[in-house]
Amino acid sequence: MTDAQQKAAAKNFSEYWKGKGYEKGESQAFWLSLLRDVYGVEHPEQFISFEEQVHLDHTSFIDGTIPSTKVLIEQKGLGKDLRKPIKQSDGTLLTPFQQAKRYITELPVSTGDFSLVV
Repeated sequence: MTDAQQKAAAKNFSEYWKGKGYEKGESQAFWLSLLRDVYGVEHPEQFISFEEQVHLDHTSFIDGTIPSTKVLIEQKGLGKDLRKPIKQSDGTLLTPFQQAKRYITELPVSTGDFSLVV
């Protein structure tokens, strides 16, 4: 993909997703489309995993991981202020960044270090 093609693909992607943002129903399609259509990743479903279980005092789920690039994704729906704490299923208040950090500490050491994409 040339730079011009990638720029056009990014614009099309942005236009398609404008105004969308239902976390539970659109998250996976969003990431698969971004990886495939904008970044040119063939068969992105082979590289990204969704809803991986994390066992805290309760069971939670990581929205997405890309182990080969050490990326952890914590996605929120349209209209959520990512700087403000959000009530978690266990009642705690965490920003998405804090939530992702909590998940990372519970991943097996063999998973390696992850970067946070929030």
